[in-house]
This record gives sequence, structure tokens and C-alpha cells, in this order.
Amino acid sequence: MAGWWAPTGLYGLHVDLGHYHSHRRVWLRLPVARFTCRHGCTEEAVGPADVADLADRTTGHARTCPGPTEETPS
Repeated sequence: MAGWWAPTGLYGLHVDLGHYHSHRRVWLRLPVARFTCRHGCTEEAVGPADVADLADRTTGHARTCPGPTEETPS
């Protein structure tokens, strides 16, 4: 894999599910998640537990986001 890829200009939760080897029962590539919102909030998580936690925490983000940090001229 060439590295992390997330669509440019799209906000939300982007998850790379990684690769789990079911016979050896090991992660060959850990899951990775990146969350971005239109107001500049960003979070990243690595590993199955952290990715699951990030997905749970960002579920209601739109309702609680503080909004833009500075005024934008019209």
C-alpha cells in the first residue's frame, strides 16, 4: 500500500479497515481512521479499539461542534 489515502475535500470519518490474518490471528496492517469536519476539527486513531472508539465519539459531532473559530467575511 502506498500510504494513507482520504478523499480530498470530503469531510467525515474515513476508515482503512487494515488486514487481519485469520489463520495466524495477527494484524498484518492495523486499522486506521481519520475524522475531519468542515470547521477544522480533526482526529486520528490507529488500532482496532481506538478506531471503534473514534467512530463512537464522532457519531454526534455535528450536534456539538463549536463551529468555525473565526468570522468569515461574506
